[in-house]
Amino acid sequence: RWVYQKLLDGRDKIPLETESKIKSMVDTIADPVMKAKKIYEFVQQKTRYVSVQVGIGGYQPIPASEVDRLGYGDCKALVNYTKGLLKTVGINSYYTIVEGGSFKKSALPDFAGMDQFNHVILCIPFKNDTAWVDCTSKTLPFGFLGDFTDDRLVLACTPEGGKLIKTPKLAPAENRQVRTALFSVDPSGNLKGEMNTVFEGMQYENRDMFINEPEKEQHKLLAKIYAINNLEVQLFKLEHDKRRRPIARESIKLNARNYASSTSEGRMFLALNAVNKLKPVKEILNRTNPVYINRGYYDLDEITYVLPDNYSIETAPKNISVVKPFGKFTMKVEIEGRNVKYTREVNLEDGTFPPETYRELVDFYQKITDADNSSISLKRI
Repeated sequence: RWVYQKLLDGRDKIPLETESKIKSMVDTIADPVMKAKKIYEFVQQKTRYVSVQVGIGGYQPIPASEVDRLGYGDCKALVNYTKGLLKTVGINSYYTIVEGGSFKKSALPDFAGMDQFNHVILCIPFKNDTAWVDCTSKTLPFGFLGDFTDDRLVLACTPEGGKLIKTPKLAPAENRQVRTALFSVDPSGNLKGEMNTVFEGMQYENRDMFINEPEKEQHKLLAKIYAINNLEVQLFKLEHDKRRRPIARESIKLNARNYASSTSEGRMFLALNAVNKLKPVKEILNRTNPVYINRGYYDLDEITYVLPDNYSIETAPKNISVVKPFGKFTMKVEIEGRNVKYTREVNLEDGTFPPETYRELVDFYQKITDADNSSISLKRI
């Protein structure tokens, strides 16, 4: 109530010219959710994030009229401005304070303290739905918060006082990264092919750093993400479907010289996974703290290799399946003629687990790491 009455009251007034513009902009839209979406996208296009916090400015937003005039503001100011714009068309919303960060941290239900929060978002309650938006982002779709403020208790500042609300959580199976690829390997070990990846849920943001980057910089980023020696990107395409549950689609055509290593004895070694590897977890003896997994996810990689005519398969890794309390991993290698299909599947569950399961977590990650480094050996015919 103090935030609402002392810090916010009267600061969300919108200049008449902008109010008329907003009303005209959404006049033909009947659905209030679509109206709010249109206004949120207007804010994304008009404003940018700038934070200068002096004195009470660390807690109190600058007036909405100043944001409207200047075209910038910090999280407090941009939320307050959006709240004011929505108010002009009769849509109620809550200025909501939160501890932002990829590590989820909730407000304490039994203790009031301003230092529990470092960010402000907007809660828009509708009749049969509630939409959440982060007004500092110029790229996030309407209704999608991302991993900076998901799944935690936040404090909505309303005329009636504070309301503790939980931000949306997506199940691990909804945080998906699904990849398919078809590569051919020539007798010299050179790789060529196409790879397509779909990112959903909290993995939607996996390619945010590519947005508005020139092609040259995008190719540099790809070389860091995909640890393929001598990678040459022939074509890169990234599309964002900004629905409430957004989807990003990545398509790459690539070449890689000497991808498969050769020996003087006429053998060739082909790494099966160079695009999605896990690192091992450090082993800690006598652990006393619980095992906490912050966010679960689902990864699926299906990569098909077409082998050169003058080589036959000498050895191939065995299929693997590992099941633990916090997840499941499978790796499968299928050989049909000159085609080798590699399938890798990881299901990681979030939650808190007993301290004694930490050894199982170390073992789980180590088995995945070992499998991720597996290869097949080919012999020249």
